[in-house]
Amino acid sequence: MVTLSPNIATFPVTGGIFGVGRLATQLKALEGDDQIGSWHVGHWIDHTHTAIRIRFDNGEDVKVATLSLLV
Repeated sequence: MVTLSPNIATFPVTGGIFGVGRLATQLKALEGDDQIGSWHVGHWIDHTHTAIRIRFDNGEDVKVATLSLLV
């Protein structure tokens, strides 16, 4: 079993590699508004590109980003 860091979140992506651009735009907006700190694109969770892992500076940023992107 893989244990992920509390600073890593997995986000669903619609549209595969093209959909990750939309996710990045949303995360950049949160970062630009100082709601979250820096973040880094991780790895796809599978070969069909349905979700990707994002690493944040801290666990609080994970919570803010996750809640903001659910809306």
